[in-house]
Amino acid sequence: MTAKPKSRSTTTVPPEKEADRSPAQKRRPWYIALLIVGVLLLGASIYLAMSGVLADLERRIFDVVNHAYLQIWVTDSIAKPVSNAVWGMVGLVGILLLVPKYRLLAWQYAVAAGSSYVVVFALEHLVERARPSGLEAYDVVLRAMQGGPGFPSGHVAVLAALGLTIWPLVSWPWRVFTLLLIGSEAWARVFLGLHAPLDIVGGIAVAMTVVAIIHLTPAKIRKVFWIAA
Repeated sequence: MTAKPKSRSTTTVPPEKEADRSPAQKRRPWYIALLIVGVLLLGASIYLAMSGVLADLERRIFDVVNHAYLQIWVTDSIAKPVSNAVWGMVGLVGILLLVPKYRLLAWQYAVAAGSSYVVVFALEHLVERARPSGLEAYDVVLRAMQGGPGFPSGHVAVLAALGLTIWPLVSWPWRVFTLLLIGSEAWARVFLGLHAPLDIVGGIAVAMTVVAIIHLTPAKIRKVFWIAA
C-alpha cells in the first residue's frame, strides 16, 4: 500500500484590526506627504521672499497676470467677488457652527482656517514683505485696496485650508472644483494687484503644513479639541 501524502496545513492570515482599516489610517500617509511638501514649500518661499533671489522672475510672472487687459466688468463682477469668496466660505462655516447637526463637521473647518490665519499673521510680521505696490521695481495696476504686509496671502491660506480639509471626504468632481476655486482666488489676488506670486505660494504652503499637522497630531490631543482624524 502506498501511503497517502500528508496534507499541508494552511494557516489563515488573521484579518487586520478595524482601526488599521479605518479611513483615518488610510489617510495618514497622505497627510505625511502633505506635511513634507508643505514644510519644504513654506521654507523655500520664505527664503525667496526675504532674499529676493528670484525677484526678476517673480515680477515677470506678476506682470503677465496683473497687466492683462480685460474688460472692467471682469474686475467688478469676477475678480473682486472671487477675491472675497473666502470670507463667504468662512461665514458659511460660522453659520454651520450654530446648527447642532453640522457643528462637529464645521468645527473641523474652523480649526483649519483659524490656525492657518494665525500662522499667516505671525509670518506677516516675521517676514515683513510689502504688497506689490510697495515692492521695488513693480509696476502695479492696482484694482483694489488693502493694507498690511503681503507675504503670505491670508485669503489663499484660509481657502486652501478649507479645501484641504474637505479634500479626503469628497469625490473627484468636488476636488476639481476645489482646485479651481483656490486657483481662481490666487489669480484674483494677483490680478487685482494685492499679492505677488510668492505670497500665493506661501499661503498655499501654510495651509498644507497646518492641515497636515492638525491631522497628524496624536489622537488623545485631537480628542480634547474635538478634531477628527
